[in-house]
Amino acid sequence: MFGNLADAGRRLSSRAAGAIRSLAAAIDLADTARPLRNALTRSQWLTVGQEVTTAMLEGADVEEALDLIAQRLHVVAEADAACLVLPGVGDDWVIEFAAGEDTDDLVGIVMPKDGRARRVIESRAGLVVDSLERSATLRVPEFGRYGPALYAPLVVGERGTGVIILMRARGADEFSYDELKIAESFARQAALALELAEARDAQDRAALLDERARIARDLHDLAIQHLFATGLSISRARENLPPEAAEQLSEALTGLDEAVAQIREIVHALQRDAVPSLPMERIERELSLARSGLGFAPELDLESSDLDVAAWTEGADTDLVDDVVAVIREGLSNAARHARAQHVGVRLELGRGRLVVTVTDDGVGIPADRTRSSGLANLGRRAERWGGTVTTARGAEGGTVMTWDVPVGAAAGAAD
Repeated sequence: MFGNLADAGRRLSSRAAGAIRSLAAAIDLADTARPLRNALTRSQWLTVGQEVTTAMLEGADVEEALDLIAQRLHVVAEADAACLVLPGVGDDWVIEFAAGEDTDDLVGIVMPKDGRARRVIESRAGLVVDSLERSATLRVPEFGRYGPALYAPLVVGERGTGVIILMRARGADEFSYDELKIAESFARQAALALELAEARDAQDRAALLDERARIARDLHDLAIQHLFATGLSISRARENLPPEAAEQLSEALTGLDEAVAQIREIVHALQRDAVPSLPMERIERELSLARSGLGFAPELDLESSDLDVAAWTEGADTDLVDDVVAVIREGLSNAARHARAQHVGVRLELGRGRLVVTVTDDGVGIPADRTRSSGLANLGRRAERWGGTVTTARGAEGGTVMTWDVPVGAAAGAAD
């Protein structure tokens, strides 16, 4: 009897030992598979990162590059939706790109001020959500149809420039901590590549416009003047020639006049392209170019009556428009170089015979020991020529406020 019990015990012990060995083997296999899976995931993300960076360095349009990022992340992260949140108007952050099935309604959504995306931008640290469907603090209703989510900030230096949001279907596998780290690394690389691409685009546009302006100047100052002088010489020579030869020279002079007229049309077309004709177009161009230096788009605020806007934009003094554009350029340049600001605004006020340009930022403010700069002196001269003033001061909540105030219309004419 006791022998049978001993045999049963040995058999039970043997089976238990086999089960333990099988469990240990399974654990060992899982421990081996996890690093291999993570390595494969990193490799796939690295490939996507290289593809995006190469596309931008080879001159791809920034909009195309952003769409490429969303499309590739949708696949490599095995996500049902991949979104890119970027700066909008003012201090809004908006979903600008979305990839995945039935994601069109996500584009254009403004991220709530107290939501996860804004927290990720401010903290510059990503996060993982186990399920948006079960979230007790869901502030974007459209996200409720998804389950697991991952937020990774687009970071350049110490500044958050956007957010990548990856979402999977309800019941899908949750995003792991390793996937979050990989996504954060990819986001940093993509943000830097985007900033370089935007800076390159801005420089290319500026260079192209400058080149068109140079060609227009050369045609006007050299080619037209040379043709005009040649025409005068032919006219003088014609006076001493027989009638038949004089008639031939007259025909040549007519052709010369037509050539000059055609060149003038080309000059005007180049000038229209190089410097937009309407003042607001020129101002918007300055704001667009400033984005590469600031890292974000400055906000434009226009306050005026329709009558004043029409009078200024349609019949503005070219010299005054040039000064206004230069003032805005200098203000934005100062903010980019010195302010270390997160927000910059440009305000134009037209009314009651005055034009006021105000550039504000929320940066470090004016140093107490700073002396009058050459840039400010230049703005002062531009104001004085119109009988106006320029001032700089600390903002009520910090930062700097630059105000350029000049009379326009009849008041401006009296100051000349």
